[in-house]
Amino acid sequence: LDIKVKEPDFEAMCRGRTVFLPPRFMTVNQAIEQLIEIEEKRQEGAYSKDTLCVGMARLGQKDQKIIAGTMEELRTADFGGPLHCLAIAGEVHPLEEEVGPLGSSSVWAHALSLGFGR
Repeated sequence: LDIKVKEPDFEAMCRGRTVFLPPRFMTVNQAIEQLIEIEEKRQEGAYSKDTLCVGMARLGQKDQKIIAGTMEELRTADFGGPLHCLAIAGEVHPLEEEVGPLGSSSVWAHALSLGFGR
């Protein structure tokens, strides 16, 4: 996901000052919104709203959050503060099929039954 840290303020640079914008971090929700928008424009069939994904936030911290589900489900999920990570499932290994339901078992099972992630 896009991380903007120590980005220069070009307007201030034009005035001869070196000023940096505050850090900005892309969220899982923003990434999914952009990916769905791109797919709707290009219509290449790379993924859909039913594509299996895993959204993660603050990995390795006590308040880490990991949610598995479809793009549509993760689009509105609350991941809290940064840093976020999004993994889009390709072919799903049988072990991953078992672990996936830690997010939302009904959505994960339904998406697998439709052939997503295979």
